[in-house]
Amino acid sequence: MKLTTPRIALIATLTYSLSLFAELDDQQEYIEIGAGLSTVRVPHYAGSDEYRTLAVPFPYIVYESRKVSLNRDGLRRHLFYSDTWDVDLSFAVRFPVGDENQARENMPELDWVGLGGPSINYKLINDDDQRLTFVFPIHGAIVTDFSYVDSIGWEAAPGIKWETLWENEDVRWRTLMSANMYYGSEDFNAYYYTVAPEFANAQRTAYQATAGRAGYQATFGMTRREGNFWFGAFARYRSVNNAVFEDSPLVTAQDNIYVGLAFAYILSREQLGD
Repeated sequence: MKLTTPRIALIATLTYSLSLFAELDDQQEYIEIGAGLSTVRVPHYAGSDEYRTLAVPFPYIVYESRKVSLNRDGLRRHLFYSDTWDVDLSFAVRFPVGDENQARENMPELDWVGLGGPSINYKLINDDDQRLTFVFPIHGAIVTDFSYVDSIGWEAAPGIKWETLWENEDVRWRTLMSANMYYGSEDFNAYYYTVAPEFANAQRTAYQATAGRAGYQATFGMTRREGNFWFGAFARYRSVNNAVFEDSPLVTAQDNIYVGLAFAYILSREQLGD
């Protein structure tokens, strides 16, 4: 399955992920709309030595309230909030991998994977200009090509996230550093890394993935906002070293680097509610 431009644009908008610091009252909300250009270099999947480099336009859409957020971090429904704890529902997608992946030659294509579920977040530091948070998201996963839907288990990614904010006149900088461990159910790990006997060959032995560790990740990101101009950049290191599936013939690289840049112009910002 080839990735079309709209699908690639969604990748770009979801990749530049820095949480917002705004502490809004229940009645306060706003929306920003703009347009931008992004470029990313990402592997086909964690553990693949094959990469895509993409340069695409994307819509810049941010909606924030104390109950719902739609921004570069994806879609979140905030269930509970305090100065120390919060609980939210978050949703994300992983994109298809088609016959362009050589390691999966003559194997079924990987379809869309949708992820959704709760995250429990404990704020170790929660100041106006910095936040240190322990996060524990666990997401159920479904797979679809829009003609069917099937469950493929779950993925969990406990970790820690440090965010900072500083301003100089009308220029606002944000940074994010995070580290996460990944765990997957048997069905989830198998979807990406199992090789059924009928797809084995001389270069690709049969393999059955199991539940357990799925690697770890470290991310650094930053954004700069000046007036209506927004800039974002990120670098991410993902490793499947010591993952339960690291011996899969579909793991062709233990380490992956994801990088990206984006520029956007905000066309409008509107305060909603009272």
